Amino acid sequence: MTTVLPTAGGTFDPHEGPIYFTAGGGEYNAGPYVLTAVNELMGDAEEQRLRGLLDAGNRVLLDSGIFWLTNRHRRAHGVSMDEALALPPESIDGFEELRDRYVYLARTYGDWLWGYIELDQGGLVHKRAQRASLQDMGLSPIPVYHPLVDGWDYFDELASQHDRICVGNVVQASAPVRLRILHTLWERRRSYPHLWIHALGLTANEWCLPLAPDSCDSSSWLAPLRWNHQRIETALLRRVGNLPAGFRYAPGDTASYEAAARICADAATALGRCWHHAAHRIEELTGSPTPARLDREETLR
Repeated sequence: MTTVLPTAGGTFDPHEGPIYFTAGGGEYNAGPYVLTAVNELMGDAEEQRLRGLLDAGNRVLLDSGIFWLTNRHRRAHGVSMDEALALPPESIDGFEELRDRYVYLARTYGDWLWGYIELDQGGLVHKRAQRASLQDMGLSPIPVYHPLVDGWDYFDELASQHDRICVGNVVQASAPVRLRILHTLWERRRSYPHLWIHALGLTANEWCLPLAPDSCDSSSWLAPLRWNHQRIETALLRRVGNLPAGFRYAPGDTASYEAAARICADAATALGRCWHHAAHRIEELTGSPTPARLDREETLR
């Protein structure tokens, strides 16, 4: 029988889901569930903000920053993202600096973080080697599975050996492909009732009720700030329309921008709470948890 390795994260609670983590946003992202990347925490001031989030009782998921680093390398060297992601770690500009900072943050804050995601650079051989190296240091990162490139045998390998995994490829995929990924994950994870699945780059939406991951994250809540368009409103996780144009911030007006940022942050928090409430309300109305949640709870007993 395969031993399941618990991933690190002192604030992880397997009964707390589903959870939507808001990614990015700096000072405007005040929780309660925050994903922040190592590349956003390279300085003392940024680290102090991380301490503030943790001291306030927020659940913080630490991303390795590999997606950001590989994107930077791709642009600098004129290669595709798939080509860059397949490169060995030592070929990526700035990898060692990012890795050193990652190890420091994981060692320093691991007991207060919700978890930290592995350094998933390179193919399967490199990812296994990086994970083993971190485990030799006493760290236990959450492994990452990429369904479009890794093959389902690797999913079975990770799912049978860990209590949590992250799933990538979601943010770059078209809507039909995302739906197929979620549906396949839903079916395959039933063989692993202990498993918690976090979908990287997925905004909580109506798919998350019938085909629920246990958690997900995105920075899409920042879109109205990045491109100054109206915010898209949702009802029960489904997009229903845009707010009026008057909700756009006035370029160059700090107060207007900050007001828009607060609206975006509050709406993202409300989206996460809506998902959590709706998922548990469905369980109440049907008289039992979803099959995956029920199987996990029976395993945890």
